[in-house]
Amino acid sequence: MNKINFIYTDRRLPPTKYNDDHSSVIKSILYQNKYIGVNNKGKSKCSRDRMNVPCEYEYMNEGLIDDELKCSICHHPFISPVSTDICGHTFCCKCIETWLLQQQTCPSCRRRVLFSSFNPVSTRIVLNLLNRIPVRCILCRAINIERGNFNDHQKQCIKRIVTCSFADLSCSWSGKQDELSQHELVCPYRRVQSIVDELRSQNRTLQSTVQKQAEQIRFLSILLNNGTPMNQNCIRDDYCRIFYFSNNEQEEPKCNMCQNSIRLINIAVHNCDGGCLCQNCYQRYYPS
Repeated sequence: MNKINFIYTDRRLPPTKYNDDHSSVIKSILYQNKYIGVNNKGKSKCSRDRMNVPCEYEYMNEGLIDDELKCSICHHPFISPVSTDICGHTFCCKCIETWLLQQQTCPSCRRRVLFSSFNPVSTRIVLNLLNRIPVRCILCRAINIERGNFNDHQKQCIKRIVTCSFADLSCSWSGKQDELSQHELVCPYRRVQSIVDELRSQNRTLQSTVQKQAEQIRFLSILLNNGTPMNQNCIRDDYCRIFYFSNNEQEEPKCNMCQNSIRLINIAVHNCDGGCLCQNCYQRYYPS
């Protein structure tokens, strides 16, 4: 099968017959994984789908890369390589996963295999060799970037597409990173940023106040106990569900406010028919 270089395309999957013809299965994999066509420069481009990140690079001197580091399905350097214990052959994780959807045989030796038999390659020397493959950024044309460091380059690439810093204010601008500073100098949303920040700060303060008031109301509701307020001392001589019942059952009651178990000595107020507040909650929420 001829070696071809693939470029990004759509997800459409053409009809595929389940047979032993390698070429028909590979064509389906190429469509399903969004690789099709030939790069007229003879250099393979990395698809976004294979790396699961916005990937925009091409290999430099791919013809010089050892074939042992290339997947026999896509004919490019391994991406997330996996190997099977059954026959020992290695492929890109995405490539073999898609292949096995069509037929459950090893593409190299035709032995029957399942995806569950594949495990990630963990040999450090192999992973290091793959990570050190030099690539060129398609966007800014920077060269000799180690493939393993390309994600770091992406964050700094002056040609990558970014959004305005004021996108949270509904600015819809997007463009190259080296154009961002020029846009933000004239961005109309920049003028209202300080006002919005002040309003957000006030809103956070109001939300905090509302939350504290809600907790205070909840505390007072528990303290009033539906018309029979809690007390520090027992108001019944014959029975107390908190002190008498808890002692007999050897169970620690729970504070109705924080829901934490508390020792009897740490109960601030209680109701003999049930319900109590711990000293921490009582001191925190009781109006001073």
